Amino acid sequence: MNYRTKSVRMLTLALATLFLSVGTFASNKTDNNKTTIKARQAVEEAAPDDWYTFANSADRCIRKKVNLAEAKTWLKKSLDIKETPYNLTVMGDYYNLNNLPEKALEYYVKSLRVGLQEDINYKDVVTHEKMMKVRKSLLKSSS
Repeated sequence: MNYRTKSVRMLTLALATLFLSVGTFASNKTDNNKTTIKARQAVEEAAPDDWYTFANSADRCIRKKVNLAEAKTWLKKSLDIKETPYNLTVMGDYYNLNNLPEKALEYYVKSLRVGLQEDINYKDVVTHEKMMKVRKSLLKSSS
């Protein structure tokens, strides 16, 4: 195999990789748009006092890392209606995703506190683990 053949093969391989990468990015963008569209539709159809739908729609957007500004608005509305362990945890996730660990920790702690106020036997292992992870990163950064 001569130099020219190798060069053509390498160029072809590089172009194929590039097109596959662009195609993957485009499909992720489409999925993200679907998430945003479905979340908006759910919020539009929700009753004015339906705190769960607002929080759940925001949660889906936060997990997919799309439409974060609108997700925060939905979370605030959900929290205005009723503070629950679920929507407080989602707000903590929002702040954690946006590199605001102090605010994330505040909402995770508040979530656990509200859960315990509602039920003395309340346990939320996932939120507790998130809280401890954020706390540990805060302690490392302050050292």
